[in-house]
This record gives sequence, C-alpha cells and structure tokens, in this order.
Amino acid sequence: MDRFLPHKDELGELLQAQSEKILALMQTINVEALGLSEHGVLYFVGSHYKRLFFSIQTSAHLLYNSITLSKKKVEDVVIMDYGAGIGSLYILAKMIGCKKVIYNDILEEWKQNALLIAEAIHQDVDEYIVGNIDETLVVLEEKGIVCDIITSRNVIEHIYKLDVFYSIINQYQPQAIVYSSTTANYYNPAMNLQHVRHHTKTEKVYLQQRVDFIKNNFSQLTQENQLRLATSTRGYEKSELIAAVNEFIISGKLPSKNYYYTNTCDMNYGVWAENLIPFNMHKAMVEVSGRECIIQPGFWDTHYSKPWKNKMGSVFNSIISSNKQIGFLLAPFIYIIALPKTDK
Repeated sequence: MDRFLPHKDELGELLQAQSEKILALMQTINVEALGLSEHGVLYFVGSHYKRLFFSIQTSAHLLYNSITLSKKKVEDVVIMDYGAGIGSLYILAKMIGCKKVIYNDILEEWKQNALLIAEAIHQDVDEYIVGNIDETLVVLEEKGIVCDIITSRNVIEHIYKLDVFYSIINQYQPQAIVYSSTTANYYNPAMNLQHVRHHTKTEKVYLQQRVDFIKNNFSQLTQENQLRLATSTRGYEKSELIAAVNEFIISGKLPSKNYYYTNTCDMNYGVWAENLIPFNMHKAMVEVSGRECIIQPGFWDTHYSKPWKNKMGSVFNSIISSNKQIGFLLAPFIYIIALPKTDK
C-alpha cells in the first residue's frame, strides 16, 4: 500500500493505518444504493470517488498538520470539519480517535448524505450541525463545545466575507486553530488561469441573475440603467445589491467595485465562485481578526491513471518540499492557517 503521508511518527502511522482502512471501506460502498440525494451521488462520485486515494490523502495531511500544530494528543483533540460536504475528513478524524468530531455544512441535504456515508462504513460522528458560521458557532457555545481545530477543504474560497469569518471565530472560539486548504492559488499560473476561466463562464450566469432581479424589482429604471447596475454590482450579495440600487435611484451614483481580479459571486447566497486573491489579502483578513497567518504550499496527486501525470506530480512535489517559494508557483492548492496569537 502506498503511503498517504511521509511522516512515520506515532500520529503519522496512526493516520496511515486508518487511511488504508477508510480507503478499503469506501471502495466497497455501493454509492447509488445508499439513499444519497441525486446531487450527492454526482458530487461524491465526481469529486471524491474517482480520486479516492487523493481525497483521503488530503484529509490525512490536513489532520496531521493541524493536530501537530495544536501540540495535543489525538485523544484530546476536538475538531470541526467546516463546510464538510460529503468528503472523508470528518470520518477519518473519528477513526483516528479524536476526542470529539463535529461535522458542519450549510445544507441539510449534505448533512443527511454525510450521515449515510458515515453509517455505511460504521462510523458514529459526534455532532452534525447545519448552518453558516454564525449559526454554527452559537450552537457550539450552547453545547459547551470548545474546538482545538476548525478545518476545511476547498471552502474558504467561497466565503463571502472572509475577514468576518475569521473575526467571529476569534470571538466564539479564540483558541481554535483555523486550518484550511484551497485550490485558489493565485500564484500558480495554471491554477490562476483555470479559475479565471471559471469566473468568466460563471459571471455570464450571475450577470443575467442580477439583470433579471433588477428588472423584476426595479422596473422604473431604464433598461440601460438596469444593465449598468447589474454590471457594476458584480460581487454583491442580494441585500447589498438592493442597497446599491436604491442609492443609485436617490443619488444617480453607480456602486463601487466589490470584487478583486476576475472574481464573481452568487447574489442569492453570497457565495464566491472560488475567490482568487493574493497572499497579502489572505494575511490581512486573518490578521485584522487578531490572528497570525501562515501560508503553505500543498502537493500534487500521484495516483492518476496515467503514469506520466504521476511522474510529473512526483517531480513537482520534490521541488515544492525543497523550495517553498518556488513551491507556491507549482502547488495545485495552498494551506491558509489562522493561529491564535500567543502572548510573548
């Protein structure tokens, strides 16, 4: 069996053993027979099952890195998988014996899907919380749960106000390490181009969304002004868009730009289409919350079906591990780590 992570200390070997176990268990699942929602089946098969080793491997790395950083024993760690969807991290955290594992997602549908997958491999996760970060932190406080780690994979690039996200965590869970990974690596040219293309395609849909909303709710405006407002409210969620249009009606002033680079967001949900921003912006949003920020490069999958991809991934991983700065140019994803500030 290939190693999921290179570390051979006690935690590394524990994660290796349980990663092998979860891989074997998930390979036996008949996904379509579990009772998952239609979208859940499509997402799990497309985003996890087709690259199951890498999905588990990234979870193992997140757990190893964050638990090591916490300086706690596994059995003393309370961890929340935020925006967990139906991945593997929350299950693997339970399998390695974390003291308490909290699953979170914003949709009840995903929670039910996640519960079915955990049950299918006979794992009983401690808590399932449905809600955004504000609601989730309140539930944690009501239950008296104090997290050591709040982790996520491919979530922070969608959070509408990331500075507020860090600040409210600092308010409710000041001692928690917030350890996130994201494919929105601004400095990898290939990932940058991939995201720009995604933004360009998605903005065509979101622009029409804003045009239709303004047309239906502000019919007194001319078609020209409806289009001008729809164009200039790129990056606005619904309540902010309404306020901007009302301000235009009063003052004739178009709203100011509310997005960086080529980013765009869904006005109905206030969700970015993978917010692609430089490291200094990430650091500023973490640090304004009263935390310290560390950014690390991720690694390439070396378990593709095509050998040349695996060889290329191995070469890139060797460079990433030996030179961090060059590594940022090559890494397909990055870690954004928000640490509680320590008194010096």
